[in-house]
Amino acid sequence: MSAPAPTDPKKQLRRVMGFWDVLLFNIAAVLGPRWIAAAAHNGTSSISLWVLAALFFFVPSAFVITELSTRFPMEGGLYIWSKEAFGDFHGFVAGWTYWIYTFFYFPGLLMASAAMGAYIGGSATGHLAQDRTFLMIGSFLLLFVAVILNIVGLNIGKWLQNAGGVGTYVPLLIQHFAGVGLGNGEFLAADRVCVRGTRALLRNE
Repeated sequence: MSAPAPTDPKKQLRRVMGFWDVLLFNIAAVLGPRWIAAAAHNGTSSISLWVLAALFFFVPSAFVITELSTRFPMEGGLYIWSKEAFGDFHGFVAGWTYWIYTFFYFPGLLMASAAMGAYIGGSATGHLAQDRTFLMIGSFLLLFVAVILNIVGLNIGKWLQNAGGVGTYVPLLIQHFAGVGLGNGEFLAADRVCVRGTRALLRNE
């Protein structure tokens, strides 16, 4: 009886995320209104810093991830790359540290999202951002949604991160155009409104 032929890992993985899905995922994960406020505070020099960060961090990272994903086309990401390149122990350390990072990061993200969500209703519901019961219930509801979407599959779960990517900058665009209207077409007034609104978001996180 002949042994079964080895399967190609590339054929086992389903490509459910397209270019725009990956782009919106990175917007939701990396960029955010908090960095707009920090850049506005530092002035135009922030633009050159952002360009340098893109050239010397994000672009090389894209090449590295593309190469590693092509060389090791299996599920596991950092764990698989470290394991295949350096051995089981290094793979374990990479997976463990990533898990620990997520263990502390994700609860903070859920709490911040629940607190910012309290301001959807304006001043009438803004006080809920300081309510521990509301924050706890809101965090668990968001966690429940995230878990269900990941259980259903990435082809559905990707729409959550897409919504996060779009929702990150739509409020900023609304503030910008509102500032243009309030300033009678003066972009300086628009920038002031955008920066003030973003700083208010930061104070509420």
